[in-house]
Amino acid sequence: MAVSGIVAAYASRSDALLVDGLYSGVNFVSAIIAARISIAVSRPADRRYPFGYDAYEALYVKYRSLVLIGIMAFAVFGALSKIVTYLSGGQVPELVFGPILIYSVVMITICFTLAFWHRYNWKRSGSRSDILKTESRAAVVDGIISAGAGGGLLSAALLRGTSLAPVVPVADSIVVLILCLVIAKQPIAMYVGSLREVAGSAAPADVIAAATSKTKEILGQQPIAVLDVAVTKLGRSYFVVPYLKPEEPMQAGEVDALRRELEASYTEILGVTKTEIILTAELHHEGNGDSE
Repeated sequence: MAVSGIVAAYASRSDALLVDGLYSGVNFVSAIIAARISIAVSRPADRRYPFGYDAYEALYVKYRSLVLIGIMAFAVFGALSKIVTYLSGGQVPELVFGPILIYSVVMITICFTLAFWHRYNWKRSGSRSDILKTESRAAVVDGIISAGAGGGLLSAALLRGTSLAPVVPVADSIVVLILCLVIAKQPIAMYVGSLREVAGSAAPADVIAAATSKTKEILGQQPIAVLDVAVTKLGRSYFVVPYLKPEEPMQAGEVDALRRELEASYTEILGVTKTEIILTAELHHEGNGDSE
């Protein structure tokens, strides 16, 4: 797809198809990296990574989003440059519409087939893999880019002989700007979300509420007060830390048994979860859940 986009861009003199081809190229390289990361995040914690490899997935989403944002920035500056050149009286390459239709139809078919395949496998993963979710969305965006680029460029051919004929020479640049404007929200949102995860931001409020409710349910009949429940998300897994105040002495083995029980319960409602218990009489930070 990447090679086809570059070849079609050369044959049609279209920057929009070049952007599409570069986007496909990023998807291809990212898929190779994602396959290796999927293996890495399944490894247990070791001496090198004592808290596991979950951050790999969030880092992958973060830097993949940055690459996509970079491609769009490159495309926007190129499109604006061509428009400025045209308005200044300079010459811009005339589009060749022949290769555009064939390329668009083939790419749209491939992209949405890939999106379906990635989403199918995402569901098989228990709807937990951020990598597969990201790849599915990327394939949809790639298909939309192909459809928008092809449709916009072919529509421009219809403007010849009309009052909008002067727009035709820069129709390609206009299509590029519109496409980038439409799809910019997704990689930016993906980048911000992954950045928050890597920075250790709290999980969504509904997740914290669910973990807090489950903790209080399990400890309801025990002489242990729930001071707070902190929850973070990293990649496909959650990290839950209940802050507990025992009213009676506890043996280390009892703490371990309680941790395993809580972790199993959290996993049932949240998916892949890691848990540690902090026994304390007071909190030294502002809680993100209910306090007692």
